[in-house]
Amino acid sequence: MSKKDEYFATMESQIKKWDTEVDKLRAKSEQAGAEARAKFDEQLKAMRASRDAANKKLQEMRAASESAWQHMQAGMDSAWTSMKNALDKASSQFKK
Repeated sequence: MSKKDEYFATMESQIKKWDTEVDKLRAKSEQAGAEARAKFDEQLKAMRASRDAANKKLQEMRAASESAWQHMQAGMDSAWTSMKNALDKASSQFKK
């Protein structure tokens, strides 16, 4: 397996993990009060936007040549960090 294939396999696995975490948080939020649920819904929208941006960037990288995808990797890592931060923030606030 090439370095590029390994990278994509790792990133796609991470997207699936994040989707699972978001689903768990959404299920918990349904048990919360209206105000807490509204706040979480806003965070959920931000997480989905970050996830969609990361996934789009990943698909662009997949279509790139071997040398071009390495240059795009920094942008992908930035999108990943954004998604992770959004998920961590929502998780910590929901546990309060």
